[in-house]
Amino acid sequence: MSFLKSKSGFTILELALVIAILGIISAISVPKIGEIITAVQEKAVAERMIEDLSYLRSLAVSHRDTTWMVVNQAQNQYGLYTGPNAGSRTLLADPQSGEYFILDLDSAYQNIFISSVNFGGSSEIAFNWRGRPSSGGSIVLNSSRTITVIPETGMAYETP
Repeated sequence: MSFLKSKSGFTILELALVIAILGIISAISVPKIGEIITAVQEKAVAERMIEDLSYLRSLAVSHRDTTWMVVNQAQNQYGLYTGPNAGSRTLLADPQSGEYFILDLDSAYQNIFISSVNFGGSSEIAFNWRGRPSSGGSIVLNSSRTITVIPETGMAYETP
């Protein structure tokens, strides 16, 4: 009856060792995954802001009107507007959804915040009917990603 003596399976010591190794790997990898997710979201927000600035610039030229990006750092949001001056501007509708365009970063993206905004001492930038900005400037996200607007052309890009 030698078939009764065969051992198959794992001992409790082997199972405890495997569980301990998995715990160590999890403790190391979970924070890294969180950092990767935040970095991807930062990149997505930066690209969206660059696209929105480009959209405003082209809309100003095509409609021969002034367009605006107004950044509210305290509320962690920004809106896109059209109109000849700050007193008579109106909120733009999102071309895809038709809803008025205010992007609230707190509700749309976790852990992404506007660290600073400076467009010639202001938190807003306007593009005239020629696509020229009221000033150059920058928006900083999470103190790590900077979106820069060139004062002469209005072109926006992310600086490393």
